[in-house]
Amino acid sequence: MKMRSLILMALVLLMATLPIPARAGQKNIVYATSADVTTWDPSASYSTELTYMVNIYETLIRVNPPGSKEPFSYILTTGMQASDDGLIYTFDLRKGVKFHDGTAFNAEAVKLSIERTKKIGKGAAFIWSDLEKIEIINPYKIRFIMSKPVPLPQIAASAYASYIISPSVIDKEPAWFDEGHECGTGPYMLKNYRAGESWMLTRFKDYWGGWEKDQIDNILVKISNDSLVKLKMLLSGQAAIVNAVPSDSYKAVRDGKKTKVVYGPSYVNYIVFFNTARPPLDNVKVRRALAYAFPYKDIIKVAFDGKATHSRGIVPKGQFGHDERVFQYTFDPQKAKALLKEAGYGGKPLKLVMTYVAGNQAETRMAPLMKDQLKKIGVELELKPLSWPAQWELGKRAEKDGQDLFLLMWWPTYSDPYETLVSLLGTEKKTLWNFAYYSNPEYDRLIRKAYETVGTDRQAALEMYIKAQNIIQKDAPAVAIADAKTAIPALRRLEGIVVNPAYPGGLFFYQMRLR
Repeated sequence: MKMRSLILMALVLLMATLPIPARAGQKNIVYATSADVTTWDPSASYSTELTYMVNIYETLIRVNPPGSKEPFSYILTTGMQASDDGLIYTFDLRKGVKFHDGTAFNAEAVKLSIERTKKIGKGAAFIWSDLEKIEIINPYKIRFIMSKPVPLPQIAASAYASYIISPSVIDKEPAWFDEGHECGTGPYMLKNYRAGESWMLTRFKDYWGGWEKDQIDNILVKISNDSLVKLKMLLSGQAAIVNAVPSDSYKAVRDGKKTKVVYGPSYVNYIVFFNTARPPLDNVKVRRALAYAFPYKDIIKVAFDGKATHSRGIVPKGQFGHDERVFQYTFDPQKAKALLKEAGYGGKPLKLVMTYVAGNQAETRMAPLMKDQLKKIGVELELKPLSWPAQWELGKRAEKDGQDLFLLMWWPTYSDPYETLVSLLGTEKKTLWNFAYYSNPEYDRLIRKAYETVGTDRQAALEMYIKAQNIIQKDAPAVAIADAKTAIPALRRLEGIVVNPAYPGGLFFYQMRLR
């Protein structure tokens, strides 16, 4: 143990020696994180690189954090008008904006960017499936024409697939971006990319928002999957902010003289999918039994340090569509045993396998709690920790011979529940996330109708979303466990950390100040 501590300290000291380009008066920080990059292509991005994308690229509008006076902020637009039927949206574009290569931002850049994303068809490009065409009215006014009255503002403000790219690089292949190239309008530029190791976000001096003297100039991103290393970096002052520390260290960091934990709302939740394609989980009573057997309160205490809430359906707390009228499973082992008996498994040995991400602290802590409680109702749960790519690949081909239970950490792409509901359990179109292999035409019909109604009648859409979620709760192809809160460990002198659940993991460094 002492040798491990010495090695960790040596790593911390080594990281501390890494140079950050500086000039007199510059303010520089180190961000230590496990949030690596799957792609730097803003059209294809659909993972944890969101943390950096929101600083390099911008969208037309941005969803505001909960509690804000307005639902959106204008970013690359200064105004928006919608037709009464919800099919036509017109945007007035911001003048005087430059891309990082000096190219002027205009309507052509918007049109080319969205069309490129649709053409590539990767990541979250599906959010533009109802876009019929884009018309340029003049260099700073653009019109989006939709085939259905879907919520375009939420789409245009999406955490993925809505970034605007310089026309000068619009024809570049994804490989060009993945070498560490970019060309957005955001406040920071990408420099010195070393895949899986480190890179720099450095201020774009011509950013349209301007700069104040106490804003952050350079952010050195260091990739580390070891939460103990990140804790040591934070406590020593070598890192100003980290994405996580060991679960049992949050209190010490929160109460530290030089450290803090910034808590905020989150749309991240944890969901267990049941493999409905084969016995015994093709039996709804078995699925309901498992849903009643999970120790929700204990999971929240142990896996989340109490900083989470018991889920009520798969739409996370705080997001439109979450509602107290959605049925909630609670811990009831007696009911679980009764359901298993009704299903014909009373007293019979029942063996199941659950996969989860080995590097996810919350999942690693909650999985044994689930195993222990299931054993008490006669279910032997084998835990199978995997890397995320391995778990995902297994899940995509596991209908007949793979996991029985799939534990997933989920966050929505944009602030309407349709994407969550269709991606996780819908069959309207092929989805990469339906690890229950579930299908219900009535559910598909309801969520699609709600999606096409929300722009013109939000309350009617909400009622349909609630009805659809209660179908899921009754059929139990999956059960949501916990809606997590965001916890960001940082130095006390780093101010302006704003938690925006619409951009999970996204740190807007432009808003921060080093005091």
